[in-house]
Amino acid sequence: MPRGLDDRNDQHGEGPNSVEFDEMLAAQEGRCAICGAADPQHLDHDRRTRWVRGILCFNCYGGLGRFRDDPELLADAITYLKGTTWHRVLIHPGVFQMCSPMRGRPPSRSS
Repeated sequence: MPRGLDDRNDQHGEGPNSVEFDEMLAAQEGRCAICGAADPQHLDHDRRTRWVRGILCFNCYGGLGRFRDDPELLADAITYLKGTTWHRVLIHPGVFQMCSPMRGRPPSRSS
C-alpha cells in the first residue's frame, strides 16, 4: 500500500482509496508532482484544509514538511540559493576578494 493511504491518514473516510491513488498517479504519468522522480509513494495534502494536492517522492514530500508548507519560506529559500554564491572579484591585478551578491563582504575567517 502506498505511503499516505494507511488507516492513520484516512480517519474520516475523506482520503482517496487505492484505486483513486492509482488514477492520480496515472494522471501524473507515474512521476513525482514536483521533481518528476519515478514511482512516488507519498500522498501530499494541505495540512489546513486536508485537500489532496498530489503524489510526491520521499525527498519532495519531506522537503515541503521541513518548510512547514509555507510558500514565503520556500520563496526565501529559493532567493538564498540563487543569490548567496561567493564569487572571486578582481580588485587589483593578481588580487581577488571574495564577494557575495547578498552580503557584499567576504566570509569571516572564524566561520
